[in-house]
Amino acid sequence: MKESHLGKALSRRLIHSYKNIDIPASFVQLEDASSLKQMVFRVDSPDHQIYIVAHNLISANIACRRGLVQDTCWMLDRLDANDNKEKRLIIISDHWIDRSAASKSIPSWWLGHQPIHLPEFIAQGVKLVDSPNSLAVDLQADCRLHDGMHRIFHPFHRHRDGLPLFKYLLLSAVYPLSND
Repeated sequence: MKESHLGKALSRRLIHSYKNIDIPASFVQLEDASSLKQMVFRVDSPDHQIYIVAHNLISANIACRRGLVQDTCWMLDRLDANDNKEKRLIIISDHWIDRSAASKSIPSWWLGHQPIHLPEFIAQGVKLVDSPNSLAVDLQADCRLHDGMHRIFHPFHRHRDGLPLFKYLLLSAVYPLSND
C-alpha cells in the first residue's frame, strides 16, 4: 500500500468515527517536503489533534528505519504549540516479510521484543530474528518520545484455514504529545 493511501485511509476512518458521534473533524496533509520519506497528516477536531506518520516498509533496511524516525522528528518540530488541543501521534506502517534478516527483524524492532505469536510465524515458514535496537528506543533518543503503545496486526487471513497471514504486518504506534 502506498504511504499516501495508508495515511489517507486512516485519516478518513478517524473523520468517519468522529462524525458518527457528531464531532466535526477534518484532515490535511502537512507540507510536502522533498526530504520526507513518509506522508504526514493531521486530523483536527474541536478538542484534539492527531498527527499521522504513514510509512510503507517496502525495505526493512536501516536507512528506511532511520527515515521513519527522522520524519517523526520533523513532524514534532511542526506541532502547533499555540493550540492547546490534546495531541496524539499515530505511526502506521505495513510490511511483507521477505527472506532477508532485516525484514525478519521488523517485528522485534517495532515491538522491542519478539511477538507472542512466534510459533504461528514459524508454522507459516517465517523464522523471525531479534533486532539489535527498537523503534521505541530510537524515538526516545532522537525525538524525546516516550510512553508509546506499539502493536502488530495481521489483517489478512488465509482462505484455506482462516488463520492470519503472518507474513503481512500492519504496524501501529501511538504516542501522547505534550504542548511544551
